[in-house]
Amino acid sequence: MKKYIFLAIILFVTASAFAQVGDIKRASSGKSGGSDKRGGAGGVGAAYFLVDFAVRSLVPWQINTLKKRGEVPNVLSLEVYGQTAIQPSTYYIFNPRVRGNWGILLTDFRMNYMIEDKLGGPVDLRTDDWQILGLNVINTRMVTARISTGIMHEAFGDGNIFIESAIGVSVMSPDQRIGGIGEFRWSRDYTYNTTPRLEASLGVQRKLFDHKAIHMFATGGVMFQRYYNQINVWGMQAGLAFKLY
Repeated sequence: MKKYIFLAIILFVTASAFAQVGDIKRASSGKSGGSDKRGGAGGVGAAYFLVDFAVRSLVPWQINTLKKRGEVPNVLSLEVYGQTAIQPSTYYIFNPRVRGNWGILLTDFRMNYMIEDKLGGPVDLRTDDWQILGLNVINTRMVTARISTGIMHEAFGDGNIFIESAIGVSVMSPDQRIGGIGEFRWSRDYTYNTTPRLEASLGVQRKLFDHKAIHMFATGGVMFQRYYNQINVWGMQAGLAFKLY
């Protein structure tokens, strides 16, 4: 039951303001990114707990998960996504992404590139989002659920870096040809006690073809992003996914 303690996160967001790329940049301007770096006397005890937990729980869990490779396709896999979200006549969001899975462990990197179409000409901004380390807390043939943490880097303004975490789920049919995907992300600026971005997405994926270890899927869905507790962006999303396993 230990692995299910990672799933206790439910967040709710509401929409209010009309978004502009310029507003996001102004909201970010002058902020120092990231986390509280102060240490504490409990550091040694925390380190001991983590090592003990890894030896007693994570290592056996990883070994048992890798043994399922023949049954569960994504136990050892590489996933590459190319997705675009469009809010008609306003926003275009591009999300190239790559995720590596090794048993219960994963790492996930994507670029979030947004263009706003304005009368004076298009304006853009980009974030680089790296979920450095994650756990596939549920890993079966039909259901995969993950939780991860890493950083969000604003590639504009002061180049702020914030802690960002994510939870995601994928549900596939028994023949692995069609399924649903969902993800929720949230970043935090502990210095200014604000939320640089919340994000939620839901979609479907449909297999187009297989060629040896390469499996190609079409994806479609919706996404919503809220920047600095006030600026909302949404879009209809579509793209392709390549899974190697």
